[in-house]
Amino acid sequence: MAVAGGAPRRRAARACLGACVVACLAACAASGPVPGAAGRSAVPSVSGSPPPRGAAAAFPDPLRLAGVPFVSQPDWQCGPASLAMAMAAAGRDVPVQTLAASAFVPGLKGALQAEMLAATRRQGLLATELAPSLDALRAELAGGLPVIVLQNLGLPAFPRWHYAVLIGVDLARGDVLLHSGAVASDTMPLATFERTWARAGRWAMVVTPPARLAASADEARAARAVVGLERVDSAGAAAGWEAMVARWPAGRIARFARGNARLARGDAPGAAEDYRAALATDPAFADAWNNLARALAAQGDPAGALGAADRAVALGGVRADTYRATRAGLGP
Repeated sequence: MAVAGGAPRRRAARACLGACVVACLAACAASGPVPGAAGRSAVPSVSGSPPPRGAAAAFPDPLRLAGVPFVSQPDWQCGPASLAMAMAAAGRDVPVQTLAASAFVPGLKGALQAEMLAATRRQGLLATELAPSLDALRAELAGGLPVIVLQNLGLPAFPRWHYAVLIGVDLARGDVLLHSGAVASDTMPLATFERTWARAGRWAMVVTPPARLAASADEARAARAVVGLERVDSAGAAAGWEAMVARWPAGRIARFARGNARLARGDAPGAAEDYRAALATDPAFADAWNNLARALAAQGDPAGALGAADRAVALGGVRADTYRATRAGLGP
């Protein structure tokens, strides 16, 4: 049941080219949750109607998911068991033993959050870390998704880390419903849940197919999730970028990221279209100018490529050397 805590470290990308999206994407995002996502038949049903976009107060109460499979945890393997339940709800049945091979750290008798995310991506699924708020958890439940939560069932000085799967919240009664340990649909007082969750840094994640984004994710959180998947599954990530553009058609992160994916697979005209859309939202987006130059050069527009590269160089920034290298590669 024990698990080692600690937030996963993210490494910044060193270039703004190719299929991977650069670290600047997180800084590009507009803040604020954007609830709502298309469902699929394999996702468990939820009582009540889905909330309107942006209306946290309109979530139905109580929220309770029906049909989330329960997997009793083997010794110390609450992390892999929680992943198995969330993946089954997303339509993918993966044995706990398979997940333990990549997510469980025997020396720690637990699973780090980084391993939980990585194990999900290795199965071709999207792993999205949620905002540290009860409303974010409720948004996912309202959208039909169970939520993996990390709790400290001990004390700050003597932690007892534990992963569980949240399947219900009842504000009126003041309790939550969890698949936890060896107990299915375990009821816990809401105050106790919030206290134990807060001791673990309010960390939570959801598991979805690549084409389905977390209901509560803003553009930056969604982009980080798809970037993580792209490192191991570029085809799955492509579906994630499409989903992001569908949700944020004018979002500069979504359009820039899909442009990178298109450019990587040789679709220079499509990439140029996305980069121009990102620049329409933010004309000072130097990375988009740089990559637009690459896309225009690839489709035989040297004048346009030079103009775009010059704009990137003029804007400069932390990747100014990359922009100058792009410009130099286009000739005098």
